[in-house]
Amino acid sequence: MNNENNNNETVEKLEQAAESLEDVTSKLKDLASKMEEKVEEVKKEEGLLNKILAKKTFGILGWAFFAFVVVSTVTQQLAVTLTYMFGSSGEKLSGLATYIISFLPLYLIAFPILLLIIKKLPKDESGKNNIDILTLIKCFCMCITIMYVGNVIGTGLSSVIGNIFGKTSNNNLADIIMNTDLTGTVIFVVILGPIMEEIVFRKILIDRTVKFGERNAMFLSALLFGLFHMNLFQFFYAFGIGLIFAYIYIKSRKIGYSIAFHMIINFLGSVVAIQVANNFNEDVVTKLQSGDPKLVAAALTPGVILSAIYALVMIVVFFVGLALLIVGRKKMKLDIDGAPFTRKEEKGLVYGNYGMAFFIAACLVMMVLTTMAQLS
Repeated sequence: MNNENNNNETVEKLEQAAESLEDVTSKLKDLASKMEEKVEEVKKEEGLLNKILAKKTFGILGWAFFAFVVVSTVTQQLAVTLTYMFGSSGEKLSGLATYIISFLPLYLIAFPILLLIIKKLPKDESGKNNIDILTLIKCFCMCITIMYVGNVIGTGLSSVIGNIFGKTSNNNLADIIMNTDLTGTVIFVVILGPIMEEIVFRKILIDRTVKFGERNAMFLSALLFGLFHMNLFQFFYAFGIGLIFAYIYIKSRKIGYSIAFHMIINFLGSVVAIQVANNFNEDVVTKLQSGDPKLVAAALTPGVILSAIYALVMIVVFFVGLALLIVGRKKMKLDIDGAPFTRKEEKGLVYGNYGMAFFIAACLVMMVLTTMAQLS
């Protein structure tokens, strides 16, 4: 009898324990549910804060770059006007004078104003990594391909526009480079230009936008870089190589890499291009096409031979870069997705503000005016 009572008591205790366990489990489930709801609320609040921060950041950057363009353009035109007023009247500005007038307002006036506007924006300089030499070589090959393809597209569109108006489209920048002494070209095109542009369009811009997604930062950097040239001849290849420069900086966070790339590309497109053009002048081409062994031998100077070797190397690099762009570009992954924005939200946050709209509009207007001015 006692055993039976003990068993009943044990069963009752077990039932009570089971009920208590069910209560605890139920409470834990309720607590977990509330915690999940709280996490979702925090995520929503965080997402909202990210959107607010992104909208503010891209808006301020838009106004900063709009001011950068307007101030540099106005001061450059003012400098040209004053030069004509107080200089030798009727004389065309030399290539070196054009470089000085273009760069000094940019360095001394527009750039400080840009820094002043964005100085309070938070920047992200984390994520510094070493980028291997093979990746850099691949990026260089792709830059060469993009440079030539972009140049062909820009020149082709300019020619089409010229044909529409029954005029010839001239690349004034190429004329300036051809008519400037080598020292001026090296100082302004090969050295100072890349340093300034990489600091502005890679270091300053990407450091303040990469937290909203590497893809957004890379594309915006390239787009603003291409538009800033305000020249149809340059826009397409500037945008294309801007993507590569931005990728290099985002992956390494070392501005020296993209500056070096920019310097090399500008050196090849200016100094080397001029030397190749001078070596293959009309007289040399005529001799080479004559079929006369003596004339051909006379035309094959060391400069012509080196230029021919350079051209062959560039052809090989071009096709290697083309293959990499077609096959290997998918391997160039950007790891950080950034804030949880949809594609539609990204476009609205990055470009759907007055600052960016005014910057893009100003650059497009100047591009149209420049294109029309190059028709003759």
